[in-house]
Amino acid sequence: MATKRSELIDPESAGYYHLISRCVRRAFLCGKDEETGKSYEHRRAWIENRILELANIFAIEVYSYAVMHNHYHFVIYSDPQGPNQWTDFEVADRWLKLFSGKLDNPRFKLQRTLRLQAIIQDRQLIEEYRYRLGSVSWLMKCLNEPIAKRCNLEDFVKGHFWESRFTSQALLDEAAALTCMTYVDLNPIRAGVTDELQSSEFTSIQKRVAQLNVDQLEQAVDAIAGKIKSRTMNLKLKDYIELVEWTGKNINHPGKATMPHGVLLTVSGLNLSEDNWLQQLISLEKNYHRAIGPMQLITAYLKRFKKHWIKGISSIRTLYIEPT
Repeated sequence: MATKRSELIDPESAGYYHLISRCVRRAFLCGKDEETGKSYEHRRAWIENRILELANIFAIEVYSYAVMHNHYHFVIYSDPQGPNQWTDFEVADRWLKLFSGKLDNPRFKLQRTLRLQAIIQDRQLIEEYRYRLGSVSWLMKCLNEPIAKRCNLEDFVKGHFWESRFTSQALLDEAAALTCMTYVDLNPIRAGVTDELQSSEFTSIQKRVAQLNVDQLEQAVDAIAGKIKSRTMNLKLKDYIELVEWTGKNINHPGKATMPHGVLLTVSGLNLSEDNWLQQLISLEKNYHRAIGPMQLITAYLKRFKKHWIKGISSIRTLYIEPT
């Protein structure tokens, strides 16, 4: 029996999440079809662009993403209460950006203004839109549905393009978020598509590296798109990139490079085991289920959702260094 989404994603509290959605048809719907030789690489750009677009509409921040040939991952920070700080005008304006139809055409500027005013004057409607703009389920709906329609139109078919449910993992602390970000950023390398970050197409790490300057390296890791909170992560960007680079090299050449001192300090500074980091990261989807975090936060998570156990407890004890 499928778990209710409300038991996976807290509808009231802010937090990090790892989200995954997969295609249901042939394996290369977003890459190259081996049967016909036709390339669908442009669809990966559709998904990447849509992720970045939605980050500026919903109450989320995107920290990492990877658009693969038959699925995509991204790590977000979601604040379902964020829209409560927005004015009625901002809620209505964001909603019309989401479902603009012909109203995004300058020729229909007056009609857009009238529609905006009508939404603002409808108290029930404005509160419903406020709720939706803070909902992860609505985020995924607004990401997947337009992509599915475009792909079906291109393929001259009807029916499902995505699996009916997306996968979500709650990332209960910054260490869990950074671990999952590394996992997502290294998806093309783990899949054997490439062996370099710079050539990891349709990923946030490629985008981060391409936009780098010296000053940014000393700054804390921040969202790649979207801005809803004032604070950033504690880890510096240079340390995160060093962590991702070293992990990627060890995925390509297992056991051939010892962990550099800087990476060791980063991993241990996150209260993670340097001895188990690599193996736990590689098996992140397999070993963990609903949530990742230290045991004290896992215990609180289980209590909040009235659960007694989740898959991955032994892996969590292996990944995290328990306080003595």
